[in-house]
Parts: sequence; structure tokens; C-alpha cells
Amino acid sequence: MPPVDAVLRAAAQLGPFCAVDADAGPGAVDLADGRRLLDTRAAAVSAVLGPAAGSREVQSLVHLGVVARVLSPALGAALVTGVLPVPGTVVLQPAGSNPVPMAWSGVHGVAVGTPEDVAAALVEHWLGPLVGPWSEAVATRSVSRRVLTGNVVSALNGTAVVVGGARPDLAPHARAVLDALLARGPLSGTGGWRPDGGFARRSCCLLHRLPGARPCADCVLVPPLAR
Repeated sequence: MPPVDAVLRAAAQLGPFCAVDADAGPGAVDLADGRRLLDTRAAAVSAVLGPAAGSREVQSLVHLGVVARVLSPALGAALVTGVLPVPGTVVLQPAGSNPVPMAWSGVHGVAVGTPEDVAAALVEHWLGPLVGPWSEAVATRSVSRRVLTGNVVSALNGTAVVVGGARPDLAPHARAVLDALLARGPLSGTGGWRPDGGFARRSCCLLHRLPGARPCADCVLVPPLAR
């Protein structure tokens, strides 16, 4: 199994969302401090979107952005190297546009082979102990857990798309991981494939409620979703 630093360097080659920084910068917030991260990040996003953006919409978008940022290097590394990096601590810079600076510490690697291995390891090492508490922190602010679970699968699909764009040879593997995640576990039934092969979640991130915004390409509001 390659060393973790080599695994992270390989993931970074996929694009900026898949890179982990050595230092997240001053004012960085621990992912485990979900309420503080949500409040700080939501204030920054609200300042950009303006007063017309409702709090639930902002909080959902913050949740989605953070999930995409923290999971992208993990899934990207697993697909490229066959090793899932698992940090003890994740800290993020709450200000600025995505991908915001993010640093990990106490990182170890978990060998993953098949798509089912990758999916199971993501659930065990990421979705449960790291992403789960963050989602619960946002859920306490009246954002539906259905919306939040959809955000997680949307973020993972987004990473799969990035990986497939950077490494077309890995696109089938990435899709197989999504299929495994959708087949069982906490993300079971949260998405599906359109007749044209595109992915669609079975919920909405609420972006379309913002003035002038339209549903995302993977939104359940964009028909038709293959059943």
C-alpha cells in the first residue's frame, strides 16, 4: 500500500477540489465543531448571495459545499490509488469561495479494491464518523435530513464526474462505486440514472429557491429520472 502522502498527491492531480492543503489558514474551523462551522460559513455565503437568500437555502448550500470539499480528496484518492485516506481531524477555512483551504491531520490509509470495498469504507470511515455529525449540526437548523442526505450523494457524484473528466479510464469504476452506495447503506435509494446516463438525486438542495436560480442538473425537479 502506498504511503498516505503519495496517495494525497495522486488525488490532488485530479483538480483543486481533490487537493488537501498543508495549512487551512488563520480562522480555520474543525469539521467536528459543526455549529461554529455552519454559522461562520453561512455568514460568508449570505454576504455574497444577499438578503434575498433564505436561511434554510443558505444552510443547505453550505452543507453541500462542505461535504463536497471534504469527500472529494477521499473518493478521488480511493479511485486513483486503491487507498482511502482517513483523517483524524479535518479543518476548513470558512471564508472564501470553494474549494476553500482544508487541512487534515492524523491521516491513515485503508486499502480498497472493488467498488463495494470503496463504498463500504466510505460509509464506515467517512459518512458515519465525519460527515454524519456535520449533517446533524445542519439538521438542527430545520434543514430536512432528506435534503442533507441528497447533498451527500450529489457531492459524491460530483467527485465521480471530476475523476472521470480527469481520468476517463476511471469513469466506469467511479460509477460502480456510486451504484454500490445507492444499493445499500445510508445512501440507498437516494439517486438514480437518467435515460441519457446522467445522475439525478431524489431530493433537491434548495438552490432553485434563490432569486434567478434554476434547479441543478442532478436535481429531482429536472425530469425524467429513471426508476
